[in-house]
Amino acid sequence: MKSIFEVIPQFVFVMVLTVASTATASTDQNTEAARIMEAMKLFAQATPMDPFDTERAELLSQSESILLDVIANNPASLDAHRKLMGVYLQMRDYRKGIQTMQHAISLSPEDPKLFIALAILYDHQGAYEYAIPMLDEALALDPNQQLAQEYKASIQQKIEMENFAMESSNPTDEMGEPDSK
Repeated sequence: MKSIFEVIPQFVFVMVLTVASTATASTDQNTEAARIMEAMKLFAQATPMDPFDTERAELLSQSESILLDVIANNPASLDAHRKLMGVYLQMRDYRKGIQTMQHAISLSPEDPKLFIALAILYDHQGAYEYAIPMLDEALALDPNQQLAQEYKASIQQKIEMENFAMESSNPTDEMGEPDSK
């Protein structure tokens, strides 16, 4: 049987490891938060600039790089994924934004806001037929999600306008069917 003096050093060692790993995790979280803030400062500088300004493109590229690095170090960082989606939205790189949100949804499939973000990307891409199911999923997760309800109504209105425009541009032939001879 071990004496209390033999057990205490093991206990102390385990406690030191626990405290050290907690401190490291806390430091990692602080570093991650600082990196995300750095990326968002660049994003904020770029947003009001002319969309074709090369300096804007460089600031967004730097922000993207930082956020990709954060995600590489912590693939489960939903905050970094959300921010990266915003960067891609500003860059008008909807394909990368969609991939980012799909990955975020795989990490947190119960978060209706992620589905709304994906719907926003589909909307900007003009892929309304994909946006509606994402909003339906957000509403299935949270039926009281006001943003999803309003956004879905807006997208349905866009679809109706698009259908009306297509019908207007294809007038029916008033002469009837052509004669076949």
